[in-house]
Amino acid sequence: MKKIMQSINIGILILFAAGIILILFSFSGFITSFLPPVTFEDLLEGKEIKTGSHIEGNVVYALDYFATDTTYEKNSDGIIIPKKNSGNYYIIPFSSGYLGLKTDQTQNQSFDRLTEETYAFLKGGQKPQLKIFIDGEIIPMKKKLIPYFHKYLSEAGYSEEEIKGMGTPFLIRPRVFIVNRIVFTAGILFLFLSAVTFRRIYRRFCILEEFSKDMPAA
Repeated sequence: MKKIMQSINIGILILFAAGIILILFSFSGFITSFLPPVTFEDLLEGKEIKTGSHIEGNVVYALDYFATDTTYEKNSDGIIIPKKNSGNYYIIPFSSGYLGLKTDQTQNQSFDRLTEETYAFLKGGQKPQLKIFIDGEIIPMKKKLIPYFHKYLSEAGYSEEEIKGMGTPFLIRPRVFIVNRIVFTAGILFLFLSAVTFRRIYRRFCILEEFSKDMPAA
């Protein structure tokens, strides 16, 4: 036990901690990236989804956004004003109801246009032509977003019973899965390096201990 404790230094602890943090941070996306993807057409046709499902493909329909990801600040007069919009949360129809989809700020205009095309289609126009590719995963919608989501559905004409019947809403979170794979691999590498470094130091202590036993007594 003494040799084990002596073999652990700050460098090993840093490598080990960094490896664990990177693995935990990227684990969900790493696993999801290897799952067979579900397309937006599959969603409309009734393909089952659950937390962690892989969503990939062009968005078919999008309704208006029900919430924004906006940060605020106080101006010189002490009035709180919007500072930055980091994206919107759009309503995506599927076979069992509706999903949320988080966009970043660069996608807002494209989704606004797709929303217009979707409403035009619902009024008898042609099917939306705009292609917006999304690669992401299904996660439970954050509790703070659910009231806004339900409010949108209520204003769209759904009753409280119908909304409750849809269950806990899901959110499509776009992911760059190659980053998750790289980060996860880096975490494994850090753990491996910490183990190799520990083993090298531990063996050194063992050799020194054996050497001291073979030394003739003074």
